[in-house]
Amino acid sequence: MSRSLRQLVTRWFASAVATLPLATSVVAQDAWPSRPIRIIVPFAPGGATDIMARVFGKVLGESVGQSVVIENRPGGGTVIGTEAAVRARPDGYTILMVSAPIATNPGLMATLPYDALRDLAPVINVSAQGFLITVNDKQPFKTFADLLAAARRPGSELPYASPGNGTLMHLVGQVLNAEYQTRFLHIPYKGSGPALQDAMSGQVPVFFDAVTTSLGPVQQGRLRALAVTHPTRLRALPDVPTVRELGYPRAEATAFSGFVVPTGTPGEIVQRLNAEFNKAINLPEVRERLVTQMGGTLTGGTPQDFGNLIRAETERWVPLIRRLGLKAD
Repeated sequence: MSRSLRQLVTRWFASAVATLPLATSVVAQDAWPSRPIRIIVPFAPGGATDIMARVFGKVLGESVGQSVVIENRPGGGTVIGTEAAVRARPDGYTILMVSAPIATNPGLMATLPYDALRDLAPVINVSAQGFLITVNDKQPFKTFADLLAAARRPGSELPYASPGNGTLMHLVGQVLNAEYQTRFLHIPYKGSGPALQDAMSGQVPVFFDAVTTSLGPVQQGRLRALAVTHPTRLRALPDVPTVRELGYPRAEATAFSGFVVPTGTPGEIVQRLNAEFNKAINLPEVRERLVTQMGGTLTGGTPQDFGNLIRAETERWVPLIRRLGLKAD
């Protein structure tokens, strides 16, 4: 081999080696996903968030050709599951399903082992769900005005049940007290299930909870829905007015549900996940399960949309929580 040819080969080989990491990186990104994906749900199995994660996880797995494993990590007011996601490698194989506590926990807890706005990157908001303000069917309240009149009577406090301290359902009652001169007395429960049972049996007269929990009993006539905190009326209960319609806009509250990933996850993967979940939202089987059967409202949008929502909800609820002196259990 001539000297000039040897020099040419040497230069070519050096150039090829120099570009090898870049090529490998591109191949690795193009190959995503090449192994199972996990969705961390910071709640116990069986609740609305868990059901939603399983519905979307199944569709995602079928679309990208990999299994999607739901990993329930309840406890600590969602802190345990959220911290696990924050500490995970930002490679697109760990997704966290988040809801209202991501925005309220900074007010309810003195310290957190993470900063959600810094340590988690938004992917998509998939659902927005208001709450139903309901009463036992044997209660005399026929309208929301009746209920508020009773809650304003001097010298009396009207008990209302919620799934627990610091939940948005708890906060709605406190907003009514702070902004509209009512005297609702909060009765916290350890979850929606026991609160629902006591509301249906008449042990507690008023129940503030998610549509997914209250819809069935309302349709069965065991609870009476007086108002919904969602910005618009529900398709499943079109005759129930919103609090805004009734003149109480500050009591409006919506529980969002969506997906985030650890900060540092490649932008291409975030965009791919966003596109996959946006497609899933429009599937008839997803809408049947989450809208028709569970009474939710599917949303969608961009990662930036969801990031803006999380920030806005944090800025809304944290000052109120601190002003009222509320703490997590």
